[in-house]
Formats: sequence, C-alpha cells, structure tokens
Amino acid sequence: MKRIMALMMALALALLGASALAEDGTLTVEGVGVVNVDADRATVSLSVRELGPDVMTAQGAVNSKMDAVIEALKEAGLATDAMSTGGIGIYPNYDYSDDAEKIVGYTAYNSLVFTVGDVDAVGTYIDAAFAAGANGLDYVEFSAAETGEAGDRALNLAVQSARKKAETMAVAAGVELGKIVEIRDNTEAGYAPVNAFATSEDAGKGTATRLLPAKQQVSACVYITFEISD
Repeated sequence: MKRIMALMMALALALLGASALAEDGTLTVEGVGVVNVDADRATVSLSVRELGPDVMTAQGAVNSKMDAVIEALKEAGLATDAMSTGGIGIYPNYDYSDDAEKIVGYTAYNSLVFTVGDVDAVGTYIDAAFAAGANGLDYVEFSAAETGEAGDRALNLAVQSARKKAETMAVAAGVELGKIVEIRDNTEAGYAPVNAFATSEDAGKGTATRLLPAKQQVSACVYITFEISD
C-alpha cells in the first residue's frame, strides 16, 4: 500500500512538473530556516491594583505602593531609566443587586515595566517589588538583544532548505533543475520571544522566585524560483 501511495505521489509531482514546464518552465519553492539563541535580557511588567470607596482614596493607595515599589527596585540595583509606566487606570465597581446599577467603589491600577540585561537577577527584582507592595505580575518576556548573526544563519538555512526541496521535487517530477531566476525574502520577524510567568518552588515560605529563560527562535523564510527543463 505504501509503495502504491509513493508511486501515486511521484506521478502527481511529475504531472505538476510537466504543467509548470508547459506554462513558463519554472518551479517555485519555499524554504524555512530556524536558529536557536540564548535569551540575554528580560522584560517584566508588575502592577499595583487597589480598591477604594472613592477615586482619590483608590488612586492614593496605588500611588503610595507604586512609589515604594520603585524605591525597592532602585535599592535592589535597577536603574531608573530601565523603568517606565506600562499602564494606568481608574474604573468604578458596580453592584447590580435589587435590579439597579449602583457604584460601590473604585479600582485604581498602575503597572510598571522594566527591562534588564541580567536574566539571573530578574527573580530578585520581582521579589523586591512584591515585598514593597506590588500585587500583580502581568508577564515576564525573555528575548535576545543581538540576533543579526543568527538571522544570517537562519537565512542561509532557509535557502539551503528551498534548494533541497526543489531538487527532491525535480527528481520526482522527472525534470532537470536549472538556474535560479528569482529569490524572495519573506521573513516577517527577526525572532520569536518566549513569554513565561515567574514561579516559586515553595510559595509562602520565603523561597526566591525562579525563572528559567528559554531559547529564542530566530527564523527566516524565502521563496526561490528555479528554471526547469525535460
């Protein structure tokens, strides 16, 4: 059965090759290359969220805690210019009981985003922030600062992949692979960062937050058009 399927596939490719030759005598293939690199930086988003009976009370509580978080991060060694406000907001909380909409308080929110080049220190910064009053961890994103060389290698692999695919198809279709008439780079992004949430092995017992940076995938995609002949 497998042999019959292989013969049918070869016949289909042969017909495809004959059709391409009849139209313009070319074969276009896609090639993809992927290279893994070590993460060497991390971006963290921490937040403070507080409830209050009115806007000023809720906002005041958030401001006070966020100031403490920023100071704690500075004391832990994080530079001021590495931090920025990620988002801020205040919204009412409603009570819909008794078939009526009633405002029963307000929630204030403020998030702080920072990027560090020492991925081993990220857990220490997170612990310092939570000890100072942060009560939300939105995300931890690992990435690679330098991806140029990896991008070149990925592009090289993509071209090799396309050529190998074209050679395989040409053999199956019974045609000769000729020179390249067009190469198109279809790469959309330099790398794909990996998102991860910080975890603790023994929450509530003083264990430091542990993070395990993942490899980053740097990818490339190309389309190559070859001449083909009988």
